[in-house]
Amino acid sequence: MIQYVTILPIWKWQGYTVSSIPLRKALGVLAKSSSFSVKTTTQRQRDLFDDLKDYLYVTPEIEHDFEKCLRALLPGECVFLCGSSGDGKSEILSRSYDQYKNRYTFHLDATHSFSPHQSAIDALNELFDRAGDGAQPLVVGINIGMLANFAKEGAERHSELRGVIERFLDSGERTQGAYHFLDFESYPKFRFNDDAGSYSSFMRQLLKRLTQPTDDNLFHAIALADEQRQRDMRLIANFRLLANEHVQEIIITTLFKTRLIKDQFITTRALLDLLHQLLVGEHYLFDNLFLAKDSELSLRLADFDPALIHTQAVDQFVLRYELNLPDEALEAFMDELAKLGIIFNEPRDNAGQAASLLRLFYLLKDCELGNNYHHQFKVDFEEQVLEHYATVWLQHSQYLGEGGSQLALRNFYVKALIPAIFVYANRNAPELSKRELSLGQFGQCHVAAPIELKADYSAIQRQHVEKHDHFSAYLKVDEQPLAPMAINLNLFELICKLNNGYRPNKYDKNAIVLLDEMVEQIRAVAKKSSVLHYYEGDQHYRLGLDDGMITVEGTR
Repeated sequence: MIQYVTILPIWKWQGYTVSSIPLRKALGVLAKSSSFSVKTTTQRQRDLFDDLKDYLYVTPEIEHDFEKCLRALLPGECVFLCGSSGDGKSEILSRSYDQYKNRYTFHLDATHSFSPHQSAIDALNELFDRAGDGAQPLVVGINIGMLANFAKEGAERHSELRGVIERFLDSGERTQGAYHFLDFESYPKFRFNDDAGSYSSFMRQLLKRLTQPTDDNLFHAIALADEQRQRDMRLIANFRLLANEHVQEIIITTLFKTRLIKDQFITTRALLDLLHQLLVGEHYLFDNLFLAKDSELSLRLADFDPALIHTQAVDQFVLRYELNLPDEALEAFMDELAKLGIIFNEPRDNAGQAASLLRLFYLLKDCELGNNYHHQFKVDFEEQVLEHYATVWLQHSQYLGEGGSQLALRNFYVKALIPAIFVYANRNAPELSKRELSLGQFGQCHVAAPIELKADYSAIQRQHVEKHDHFSAYLKVDEQPLAPMAINLNLFELICKLNNGYRPNKYDKNAIVLLDEMVEQIRAVAKKSSVLHYYEGDQHYRLGLDDGMITVEGTR
């Protein structure tokens, strides 16, 4: 059940007068437009907003490994912290700088130069001229793009280093002699094998720190002070809603879907800015999550708006609500919402009100509230494909060749992947059996080859490499291994649909490319078969090659 702890406002917090600071202003440290969005080594006087930002800081996994690397650096060695804009490099480097600045040389931003007329590449050449045997260890913060540029355009005298960088970019080799690389891409904030029950322990920790009702959380203290003064009550309602762990997990899952389905790269800065948008946006949190259009991440989230779902139950609810038909259970539920500061004004036919309620039902689908009116739509919002995909992803990642784990994997290969491949490959020849693969049509004659397509369990055990945005499926045709097949969430969903009679369209083109690659691999093997089947009308011919002799069998 949604419950909130109510305590008296904390008017003083470490010397600050809480009641004088609005929550809206305090939350400004989250915005990408804030001066706090990029950490620098400035020596300015600290203030309340520095404390707010520092309190929110969640140490990412990459920082732990970076710190281990720094502690072990020897003279002449170099470590590169590689990433992209907004991923948190500046924060990590600034924190390390304070500790190691007297022993190591830091180059905090490789896009900068040492003089107005110097290019970033020339600055790196100069930097590496000073480094080397006996010099202080060198710490470089650099975007992956700039790293690739230096590998191509750096001075010839640094050809050895350029080769090291190229090998890192090509194969991910993180330590090569005196050079060490840590890349944010290897530490995704959203993944399947994160803490149990969540797709992002990082996001879970961040949300907890922001909203937890504890004495050391100044955001909570400020929210209580604002609530006591009845100030900015929609913002207070949003803050309360975000404090609910079930709501947090729904937001995390929705973000993970943007990563998997839309291939949206999610940085720390983007997450902080999203939290700012969710809380201080012009609507309630559930609308801010799906209606905002001011960032690339927001545009991707809009594609997962639960108000776009059309099922019989959802459509009937919208119709009944907008026609203002009596619904005592809904009225009682909305009375409970009002107690949380979430109020829907009359008349009901106001544009978007029904859609807003659906978004709220989605966020609350795992919560207990009042008469639980919203639970009747829970099945409409279930993430069945994502949950099934996560299960199969983990089965590949954790496969050890044992009987029980092989049986679980076998269900995917035998009941989902292999049937879908045959359905797609034979879509123009439905008369073929489940063990025949279409090779093409010549005039009125359809040519097929009998094949035995099976999972390659030994390859799964020996070759599987864990990737956070896909897993690799391993198949063999007549005991001949095929190249691994990358299966992302889009392709996985298409596989499920194909087995239910779905016919692909132009919107499936990215997944179809992957499926086509696998089918062509299988066809290349099938074309070498010593047996071919020919279908023409109601006639069927079997051609076989036996000791150099061609045998023909025909049936009607």
